[in-house]
Amino acid sequence: MIIAISGTPGTGKHTLAKELARKTNYEILDLNRILKKGGKEREVTLKEVNEVFQKNKKDNIIVVSHLSHFIRSKSINFVIVLRTDPLILIKRLEKRGYKKEKIYDNVIFEAMNGTYEEALNMKRKIFQINNTKNIKSTVKKAMLILAGEEKEENIDFSDKILKVEKMFK
Repeated sequence: MIIAISGTPGTGKHTLAKELARKTNYEILDLNRILKKGGKEREVTLKEVNEVFQKNKKDNIIVVSHLSHFIRSKSINFVIVLRTDPLILIKRLEKRGYKKEKIYDNVIFEAMNGTYEEALNMKRKIFQINNTKNIKSTVKKAMLILAGEEKEENIDFSDKILKVEKMFK
């Protein structure tokens, strides 16, 4: 099985991937680490994302990246899109030292349900998980998804857009 974990930066993708790998013995394919050249962030194309996936794919992996929902391979069984309340996401991104403009862009994208909407356009099985509170409940929900026992959560943070806008004025 191949699982993709995606979401806005700061939603907990890598934390979830590590916990799932520990519980399932799956390997992690971290696209962000592979796509960084010289340890620096850079713009990448979706073609590069797909090429890196094709070159590194195998059974029983968890593909993690804020771009993993764009992988076109039919090998991916489903995508988990991690979500976080935008007001909590601001704090997480501040702790990472993100600049104000980058925080704003990512938080507004989350409030607009951006990654989820992009993933829906890829026409594959998608599950959203709200990772606002704690990783333990997120891992539990993800394990239920892996077992075929969990239904998708309905998560919509669009009611936070105006509040975020006011905070960044």
